[in-house]
Amino acid sequence: MANLPDSLYEDYTRFMVNFPSASASPPPPNIRMIIKWVDDLHNEIPSTFDFALQNLTIHRTKFEILPRLLWKSRFTVAMMLQEITNIYPYTSRPVYSLNGMHLRVYNILLLFQCITHHPDTRSMFLTADMANYFYPLMDISLTDKPLECLRLGALGVIAHMLKPPVDVAVVRYLTKTNAVEHCTKAIAIGSAESKTLAVFILNKILFTDEGLHYCCACPERFFTLDGLLKMLLVYLTTMTTHRPSLFNLVVGCYAKLSYKPRFFCLHLFEFLLSGKQELDILVCIRARRGLRRYPPVMLFNGTFASLLDADPPAERYRQELIKNVQSRAGDI
Repeated sequence: MANLPDSLYEDYTRFMVNFPSASASPPPPNIRMIIKWVDDLHNEIPSTFDFALQNLTIHRTKFEILPRLLWKSRFTVAMMLQEITNIYPYTSRPVYSLNGMHLRVYNILLLFQCITHHPDTRSMFLTADMANYFYPLMDISLTDKPLECLRLGALGVIAHMLKPPVDVAVVRYLTKTNAVEHCTKAIAIGSAESKTLAVFILNKILFTDEGLHYCCACPERFFTLDGLLKMLLVYLTTMTTHRPSLFNLVVGCYAKLSYKPRFFCLHLFEFLLSGKQELDILVCIRARRGLRRYPPVMLFNGTFASLLDADPPAERYRQELIKNVQSRAGDI
């Protein structure tokens, strides 16, 4: 499947909130400056800390060593996590003006995106079981722009873990920590950018065998995901500007959900061997048949004809979906 444009992973929130930027046209930094800025993150003078944080954020993609510097430097990651947890109490009420705390946490989230994108620090991030610090920001129930930026930043941390090639260990970890459930708020009430990043996460999980098994293992999970995707199709029809990336991801999710993987029959056989009740097996079968009974009609009735004409990969996903829904081969 086509990858999302890189802009969705970088400073995409600049279109939503006018965060202040660093001084105009500063000289390009060298590695000594990067090391000094990392060291300044421990400076007790707020202006020095904020200047270092903002400059590290601006130049985060230019120095491959930065994720390792952040992770290996003494207490830096702990300090960054402390800033994130400090903002939790302020995410349950409306924000009427920007303040330094929201900007600071936003920049820290961007630095964590570097950490989860780099293969070395990503593995250490998983080992430290740190994703749970970011899920509360994905679960924010309000849509104030500063809070929406925090949601986007947290989603970006998880999305960076799934940039191709997708590591199966990452998918296994995300399913274990219920990352799919933590994407639901973003899909239900988030901005278009939040929805796109959340569906990107779901899409990458579904495109692995373990992720697909997780999403289809029980009917409640399957139908919740199906309901979210149908909600997104309705949302797409209300938009004045087309969102081809979001549409492509949604259709790709449906194509994958319609596929009956080999492990499904294998797991049914395991259920029989383990003595589980026949009802448990029937529930799994009914969950897989649900897509045939309640198909995404809007993908079949011409509602998105113009988007499909402009997006051949999405049309291929749709044809695969139609073929799988109509076929009864392999049904039990």
